[in-house]
Amino acid sequence: MDLHTLMLLVVACLAVNLSPGPSVMLVTSISAARGFRAGAFAMLGMTAGAFVHVLLAASGVAALLATAPVAFAVVRYLGAAYLIYLGIDLMRPYRQSAPANSCRPGVDGWHYFRRGLLVDALNPKIALFFLAFIPQFLASVASPGFLVSVALGSVFLVTGAIVNGSIAWLVASGADRTRGRFSQLVRRWIPGSVLLYLGLRLLWHEH
Repeated sequence: MDLHTLMLLVVACLAVNLSPGPSVMLVTSISAARGFRAGAFAMLGMTAGAFVHVLLAASGVAALLATAPVAFAVVRYLGAAYLIYLGIDLMRPYRQSAPANSCRPGVDGWHYFRRGLLVDALNPKIALFFLAFIPQFLASVASPGFLVSVALGSVFLVTGAIVNGSIAWLVASGADRTRGRFSQLVRRWIPGSVLLYLGLRLLWHEH
């Protein structure tokens, strides 16, 4: 792959990762409500979830699932239900009195990692994206194959980690400066409402 094609790949990955969607909204809501460390764990979970789709696309399993309407619908319903749950859960008052940016390593870290993992792993649109995305760049590779496909998909993962990690830091920094009712609006109600909307949209839209 030449430098021009590689740069095109990086730009395309950045554009997709910057577009609003469940992943961006999840890391935004968690970072606003629980701080940067929680958002960083969620970002790592989303990276792991997206890597599952990379492996499925590279091995050809994703292409088989895409032709199975029942399997695809099950994944879509599970993903939608989980987004709706996260939205409702975020809007509920937290029972614990810990500071907003607290995150206990080994306990809360796994909790937020798991949320990120499930959101991306249960998003069928990510699977369809990789099915359409990776083959466009395989033509420019001398020996396309499984490992090359994984490598191309990993570019998306790296750019996604950079984008989402930056969002987590910026949102957490801004949320720390908010106070009172406005703080609750920024930390809970707006992100929770958007996650709820994204879940309902995924539930009701076929494509």
